[in-house]
Amino acid sequence: MTPTLAQVSQDALRTKILHTFEAAKHAWEIPLHIGPVDISINKSIWFLWFGAAVTFLILFVGSRLLKDRPGAYQVIVEEVYGFGRNLGGQVGEEGRKWFPYTLSLFVFILVLNLIGLIPNTYPVTANISFTLMLALLTFILTQYEGFRRNGAGTYLKSFAPPGLPLKPVMVPFMWGIEVLGEFTKPLTLGMRLYANILAGHLIIYVFLGLILYFGTFVAIISVPLSVVFYGFEIFVAV
Repeated sequence: MTPTLAQVSQDALRTKILHTFEAAKHAWEIPLHIGPVDISINKSIWFLWFGAAVTFLILFVGSRLLKDRPGAYQVIVEEVYGFGRNLGGQVGEEGRKWFPYTLSLFVFILVLNLIGLIPNTYPVTANISFTLMLALLTFILTQYEGFRRNGAGTYLKSFAPPGLPLKPVMVPFMWGIEVLGEFTKPLTLGMRLYANILAGHLIIYVFLGLILYFGTFVAIISVPLSVVFYGFEIFVAV
């Protein structure tokens, strides 16, 4: 069957768009190797560094330019600070020393999520290796603090609550469940952030991709749906 002119034009447009995306992807890459190890700087690394710089500027400027009559920027910074402070208050005075870390992590993830919504950027938090790294780092810090503050014996005993019946059976059983739950937390937390961000982007790409495969007549449906889900993505990012 001979393809029509519209089909040929549509295939050419699809090929051109895919070629443009592929070229843009490699344009950011700086190949680096240490022996067999590939440590190339790609698009995700560039936007990770950019997000870290923006986070530093937000926190640095927000802590240095305080005024008695706050402007819009200071109000936003104070609201974010108050939100993090309230969360820190739930863990007591001992937990307040971790407030700078939790606030920085919150702002860092928020900045990366919002950057990923800008066209032609890269959603770093839709990269499973990055989200798992953040979750693993937090897991290591919490375990360190648990052992340091309570001691190894007391901390490990806390995995099995007191007063259990049939202690010879229930204590090892509950301890095993709690240990398994602790070690799966980095995986579940990393997967949750990764899946939330990735799913939203994929849905938008699918709706816009329908135009390439079915023609511009579906744009009256796919474009408004993409805009709606883009709005949902903003709420997810925040």
